[in-house]
Amino acid sequence: MAVRRNSRTGRLYERELPGGGYVAIDVVVEHSGDREVPHTRVCVERRGDMDRRSGHEPPIIAESEAGDTSPQFTDFLRIARDNVAIARALLDWQAEREARI
Repeated sequence: MAVRRNSRTGRLYERELPGGGYVAIDVVVEHSGDREVPHTRVCVERRGDMDRRSGHEPPIIAESEAGDTSPQFTDFLRIARDNVAIARALLDWQAEREARI
């Protein structure tokens, strides 16, 4: 599956979080045959220190097969702008991760 980037893909939103780290919204368009499938993800890097970020992927707190013009993208933007929503999503992410162990 090939991945294509243009002006409406890649990192479309990023902001610093209080205490360090950042929240970001990334969009990629994957090609499966002649079909384009956009994927949008909200990730949260909780570590302020760049050296401590090495070797791990930031948690993905929300994702969908939707592009930047979808209602889902608007919902993701609301989450990314709201520190309380991010904290709740991180708690949910952590609970799901612990349930798998």
